[in-house]
Amino acid sequence: MSKLKKADVPCDSSWILNDSTGVVEVINKLNLSRSEIDKASPLLLQYFDFSTLYTKIDLVDLKARMRVLINKVFSWMLKLHRFKVLMVQKTALNFSFLWLKNKSEIYLFENLHSFKVTEASDLIPWLDFLLDNLFLCFGQGVYRQSIGIPMGTNCAVYLANFYLFTYVFDFIKRLLKSNT
Repeated sequence: MSKLKKADVPCDSSWILNDSTGVVEVINKLNLSRSEIDKASPLLLQYFDFSTLYTKIDLVDLKARMRVLINKVFSWMLKLHRFKVLMVQKTALNFSFLWLKNKSEIYLFENLHSFKVTEASDLIPWLDFLLDNLFLCFGQGVYRQSIGIPMGTNCAVYLANFYLFTYVFDFIKRLLKSNT
């Protein structure tokens, strides 16, 4: 078992946090889990950020790549397990999801107010609407953003990560194909 799991730090999902309180909780859990010998040396934490990634993403390319990715994921889950509905719950430190065969299964769960339920046929138009309606205020004007995604958008981190993932996925597929 990894040191992170022993410290009860989620390590099977993204560490994208809503605010700094999540960082404090993770550091406290890590510090509590360290032995006296480990505490003699500093805890190494790393973070990575892109300063211009969000503002440079081509929205047409993002929409196309996200559409393909969403369809691939939902098609794969349908083919493999006959699941076609995704139920998602996100908290500050945890992102959990569950695949369902249909929307009627959601009534088996309590506290549904904290879950979002979607199918690919819902998700793609929602994403298109979001990316087609990015506006920002500057001075007295309101402007439509036609290149890049605003960093303040709730899903910006996920969109950027998935966008980059599609390029990595395409690269790996080409690499595997060329080595056969």
